[in-house]
Amino acid sequence: MELLELWKRHLEKTKSERTTITYTNAIKSFLKKLNINENLLEVSSKELYQYADSSELSPASLLTHFSAIKHFYRFLTKGGFLPKEKLSEIEETIEEIKEDYGLHKLYRRPKALGKKELEIIFQKVKGSKYENIYKLFLYSGIRLSEYKNLRPEHFFLDKSGIYWIHLPAEITKRKRERMAPLIGPSREDTYRFTESLDKCLKNYEETLSTNTGSLQVYTNRLSKRLRIHFSLYSFRHTYITNLINQGFPVELVKEFAGHANIKTTIDIYYRFNQERAKSIVESFLRG
Repeated sequence: MELLELWKRHLEKTKSERTTITYTNAIKSFLKKLNINENLLEVSSKELYQYADSSELSPASLLTHFSAIKHFYRFLTKGGFLPKEKLSEIEETIEEIKEDYGLHKLYRRPKALGKKELEIIFQKVKGSKYENIYKLFLYSGIRLSEYKNLRPEHFFLDKSGIYWIHLPAEITKRKRERMAPLIGPSREDTYRFTESLDKCLKNYEETLSTNTGSLQVYTNRLSKRLRIHFSLYSFRHTYITNLINQGFPVELVKEFAGHANIKTTIDIYYRFNQERAKSIVESFLRG
């Protein structure tokens, strides 16, 4: 564990005693739980997700652990022990986990985009490739890392006339196969999107494919320009919220979203919503 000792000495010079102890214990816990002491330079996205999924830590402690993990691998990269590409993969995965678990804002739930916000965003990108891509994120709940490896053959049209997305295990972070319907806030919106997607899939590279780094940069700049706080993950939050508001049971939402644990779906997304409650009661009374 020579690299771990090097990092610990670096912490002792740059961090407080308390932070040094906390970060060191966090890394030891991470390596021990996943049994990757001998291959710590080869940690995968799947293992990072496994750590989050199996952890019994509180959200605040889990956030601290991932801060320590990120700091550790950044140190290794600066020292030339880890390629920059590998660090980027680790950091991207950690950010996705934070989003999935609501760790960015521990005391504020993920925010779904409102109707007015979506109208402003889509009006600004109307007629461009970004309109198609944003709608794909909004209607599928796909993660950025999954989008990176998405291909036309991952879409299929069912008998009801809507598209589903089939993500093979090898392109998902948790390495678990996933299927999800491409649906929007209403039946009409869903079928309109189906028609537009049908055209886009015939020329996928021109209409739906782009560099993920450029996509993130464009989205960040657009967010600042429009003064609407949103990211690509905001579309995923909105997709999941739409499913819940439409009355989909939690076990289905969990599968469509690709959450490993139903507790994640419930804790982050399911909360009392007066409008949804009223709608469900009215639907029951109509028989």
